[in-house]
Amino acid sequence: MSAVFLWQADGPEQGARGVSGDEREARRAAAELLRSGQASSALVEEAATELGMRTLTDGYYPTGPRWRARVGAAGRIRWVPVKADTAAS
Repeated sequence: MSAVFLWQADGPEQGARGVSGDEREARRAAAELLRSGQASSALVEEAATELGMRTLTDGYYPTGPRWRARVGAAGRIRWVPVKADTAAS
């Protein structure tokens, strides 16, 4: 099992998501979409990759902290910790 960071940026017309081995890179990727106006919110969360032994498929499973970002005053992006049960909202 290895740690990765999942990022997701949601916008009015489309969204984007990705996987990074580095938290800073995940935040940077999501922040680019926020700054460009293509997204209005973003979420980064720590996850683990696991290989399913019965089906030999892999997947990502949230394992750690999550942060949500929005663009604030003067275009500044603010990352705020999110509780696990509210990350989907």
